This record gives sequence, C-alpha cells and structure tokens, in this order.
Amino acid sequence: MTDRSELLAASDETIEDAMQYASPMVLRGLLYQLTGDESVIDMKPGAAAKFVVGSELADPEDEKLIRKKAADFLKAYRDSGAGELDIGPVERLRTSLSLTAGQQIPEKDFDIWQEETALDRWARGVKWSGGKAPEAAKDYRVAVIGTGISGLNTAVQLKRAGIPFVVFEKNPEVGGSWYENRYPGARVDTPSRGYTHLFAYDYPFNWGYSPRDVNLKYFRWIADNFQIRENIEFSTEVLKMTWDESAKVWTLDTKGPSGAGSQQFNAVISCVGFLSRPQMPDIEGMDSFAGTICHSAAWPDGLDITGKKVAIVGSGASGYQTAPVIGSKAAKTYLFQRQANWLYEDLAYLKELPEQTLWLDRNFPYHANFVRFRVAALVAPGGSGALKVDPEFEDPHAVSPVNKMLRDACVAFVERKLAPRPDLIPRMIPNFPPMASRPIRVDTNESVLDALARGDVELVSDGIDRITPTGIEAGGNSYDLDVIVFATGFRANEYLWPMEVRGKGGKRIEEIWEKDGPRAYLGAMVPDFPNLFMVYGPNSNNFGGFTVVDLLEITGQFAVRAIAGLIENGQASVDVTHEAYWRFADILDKSEEGMVYLDPRANSYYQNGARSSVNGPVDYRRMWRWLKDPAGDPPAETDDGMRPYFKEDLVVT
Repeated sequence: MTDRSELLAASDETIEDAMQYASPMVLRGLLYQLTGDESVIDMKPGAAAKFVVGSELADPEDEKLIRKKAADFLKAYRDSGAGELDIGPVERLRTSLSLTAGQQIPEKDFDIWQEETALDRWARGVKWSGGKAPEAAKDYRVAVIGTGISGLNTAVQLKRAGIPFVVFEKNPEVGGSWYENRYPGARVDTPSRGYTHLFAYDYPFNWGYSPRDVNLKYFRWIADNFQIRENIEFSTEVLKMTWDESAKVWTLDTKGPSGAGSQQFNAVISCVGFLSRPQMPDIEGMDSFAGTICHSAAWPDGLDITGKKVAIVGSGASGYQTAPVIGSKAAKTYLFQRQANWLYEDLAYLKELPEQTLWLDRNFPYHANFVRFRVAALVAPGGSGALKVDPEFEDPHAVSPVNKMLRDACVAFVERKLAPRPDLIPRMIPNFPPMASRPIRVDTNESVLDALARGDVELVSDGIDRITPTGIEAGGNSYDLDVIVFATGFRANEYLWPMEVRGKGGKRIEEIWEKDGPRAYLGAMVPDFPNLFMVYGPNSNNFGGFTVVDLLEITGQFAVRAIAGLIENGQASVDVTHEAYWRFADILDKSEEGMVYLDPRANSYYQNGARSSVNGPVDYRRMWRWLKDPAGDPPAETDDGMRPYFKEDLVVT
C-alpha cells in the first residue's frame, strides 16, 4: 500500500504550485493514460518536445491548460482518499507514451518503449520457468567483476534470481569510476533520471545532473538496499582468468588484502567498464617534477589546490569540468589543450532540481515512470541525424543539416561566452564536426569558457616539450607549477586489460582481437571463451538510441538469462560460434558506415584505427530483440540472420 499521507495533507495551493514545475509532455501522456481525456491529444508539441530548448507545447495556453487539468485531477484524487490507483487500460498506453515522447510509437516496437517506463521494474531480470530458482542453482557460482553501474545491476539481478555469486572489486568501496573520479567538478553528463537502474527508477535524485558525491551515494544505496555488500570482496583485483575445458569452470587468480587467492566459478560476468584504467602520457622529465603529479581519475586524498599554481593537461570531459573549479581556487591555472572539444550548453547542468519536482514524484501516481520515459524518449532510436554523414550534404565543417544546426549552436555559444576574449574563440572551436568526439555538456552560465573569459584559467595551445623539476616547458615558454593534473583519459580500447584471460586451449583473448581490435558478439561474448560474458564490453557505448545504461542492462540481462538457462537445462557451458561472431561484426561495421565519430580530424578514443572498438552504432531496437532471451524459444525469423539462441549461434554443452 503506497503511503499518500503527504498528498492527503497537501493544500490546493501546494498542488497547483508543483504543477508549474512539471513537464507538459509528461503531463500530456500521463493524464491521457489515467483519465482518457482526448483533448490533450490535440495539444501540439513545441520545439522542446524533441530538443532541450524552447517550449514543450507550441501554444502557451495549452501549457497552462495541461497544468490546470493535472492539478484538478490530483486534487480530486486527494479528495477521494488517494487510494491505490491502477495505471489504466493497457490498450491506451501506446497512445499515452506517444504523447509523452512527441512521436508516434510503432505497434511493433511498443514492448521496447513500454519497458522504458519501468512499470515493471524487474523486466530485465530472470524469469524462472517454474516460478522460482531450481535446486541446481544452489550449486552454481558466478563471478562478477566490478561494482560500477553494470556490476551492481548484475549483482542485484543474480541475488533476486537466487543464483550464488561473488563480486570482485579492486577498490575499497562500490562505485567504479564514480569512486575513483573525485577531481573537483566531477559530475555526470547524462540526465540523472536516465542514469539509474530500471529497478531503481524512482530513486530521489535532487539534481538534474548529479555531482560525483551524489552519484556515489546512489551506488552505495544500491549496495546497501539490495544487500549486495555481503557478496563483495573489496580491495581485491582479478589478475588472471583461465578456462578449464574438462571441468567447465573458470579459475580466477586474485590479489586482495590477505594476499594471493584462487577460486573457481561456473561463469564470469565482467563489468569492468572501458574507462577504468587511466592513460598517462609519456613526457620527457615527468619523474623529475618536484611538485604533485596526478591523473584526474586518481586525485590524491587531501590535495588542496588553494593558492597553488596548477596545470591541467587535457581538454576532454574531465579537463573541461575541473578547469573552472580549480581556476576559482588556485593562484594560477593553465589548461594545456592539444585539441578543442565541442561544448553543449545546458541551463540546468549545475542546478538542483526544485523540491516541487520531487514532490510530484512522491505524490502524483506514475509521475516518476513517465519522467523516466520522457528522458529516454529524448534520445530515442532512429532520431539523431547529427550522427550520420549525409552524402548529399556539402559543408567542410559539418556532415548533415542537423549536424550543421548543432555546430552553429555550439559556435554561437563559444562566441557569446568568449566575447571579452575574441582571441580565444578560434582556439576553442574544434576543427571537426560535432559528435565526432565525446560530447561535453556544460552549464550555460558557468563553464570552462567563463573561466577563460574571466582570466581564471589561461589556455595554452602549444605542445608540451618537457617537464622540469619546477614545471612545464611548452612552445618556448616555461610555466612554474606546484601541481600537474593529467586529464588525459583512459586506456579505453584495451578491453579487460590488465587481466590475463585465457580460454579454450590456453588461448589469450587478444589473439581473437588481433585482426582489427576488440569485438564481441552482441557486445557480450567472444568465441572459445565459454561462460564468459562482458557488460560494457566492446562496442557497447550506446549510439543506437535510448541511454547507455539501457544497453548495459539488457546486455546484463542476456548474460544472467543465459546462465539461468544453463541451470534449468542441466547444461554446463555456452559459447558463441566463430561464424556468428563475425556475422555480428559485419552487421556492426555496416551500421558504423558514415558515423561521424570516424571523422579522421577528431583525436578521440572513439576511434581504434579504421573503426571504433568502443561505440555501439546498432539500433537499440535490434539489440533489444537479440539480447532478450538466449535460452528461450527461438522465433521462426530473426533480423539479418542473427540467431542468438541456444543450439544456434550459441553452442551449449
């Protein structure tokens, strides 16, 4: 029974005030679902229905009316006693979600979109055929590596399914990159409502884009609330994994607080992520520096930059995030930039959510579900013309009409913010199209551009010649420094490194990847490495629609359901065929043709030679269907010859 005491005590004024902070597109779909009021269908979406600018409804009077209708509904619900409220007719839901999304949802894709609402928060878990875990599950052991967003999701799903598991975490706390990245200004650049697990869609984030400490608090809450800590071996690193073909088990060699260890598992799910091992540059004289040197992902405890002379080396997301914060405290701050990156302004990036927004989540039935859905719908599959090269479009700086619109907006932002320093404008405009490297979201009113304009940060575009005991030499100039922060990214294309991973016949996984870099079948499996699954494996940085977390969760679903299938069927191992591995590789490569992130002008971890080992260009809807149920009954026909099922693409023994 949902506690509605807060709503029952609310005044009309409280309800009316809260509605002023609600999304009209959310209210449009939610009201139609709960009431069937067809007048909301005629309310035409505005510019912000698909972009985060402008108004969500074209007519301001419609926005006023939808807020009044929503307030009247909630008052009536309060006055009726605020009892349990059903979601309403399922046959109405596709229209309701279409109204919230601002686009018509095809009937064939409805189940995919419906899952995004989290009306079934456990939709991505295991569903045992007998309704509960079979006895054989008690004797099965799964190793999970990492406690980032993927590792915690996997652990929660295994625990709920009743499958024994151990999680290995190299750090002393959960959180993965959110534990490690504690540099000043660290925060998520994905809306926090979309950076949650499906089963925790209603977690009360009080920021639109949460700072690092808030993200870490969420991860800790997951570990505590779902009782995962008892399954975690902290400060324990997996050094080597070896498959025993005769015994059908993996042996994991580890190093932890008690020294070296070794354990055997029936299956392994690696959730290590690809942005987990810092990339340090090789610069002459680094060892001679007398001050403090650190990577942004390894910020030393107790490092105080107040009154210090600081260099930030690197202009990716971390460098741009931390520069204005360090610049506001340090005596002198230099930003050493090899290549500018595109900045995308957001008025709400540094703002806390209004309390009224959280009040609606607590008191308006299904509001949190429709808000989550709305966030996903803004990055829906098939909707981004900014990512693909249009061969008919001719422009030296952009790859399509939508890409040019995006570029024009980004250039205008730079020109507006750096008006006091016009000399910096050309140095802060990249020489490659938008979206060719990682997009960097910044606040409209306070970002690295403001710090440069104020003089808090000095931009250095010369290459670094050497590091000396007292600082950096670059372009014939010497910069005296106390601290050097390398915001130089990660070893993103070295998947599973530094673990040694050996499959059938002692084969190292790098041997499979010799041809053109890391790949994986559906981002999850590699042939000759049975019962080894990867979540956030190669080509899993989602460019196919919806959020990165969505793709990670359905990949984890694939792994856990495959394991459940082995247990239920009394089978020992599952492996992907070489043919299926390369068939998916061909599909991925075709999907990648014309993607803007392959533009050679961009120096980015998105590229690994002639292809990307990181980004996932395949349409999310295709991935959703392929990753759905590997142990289930295969359909007669599947997309592009893919047969991700036991006894087909997947060999079981």
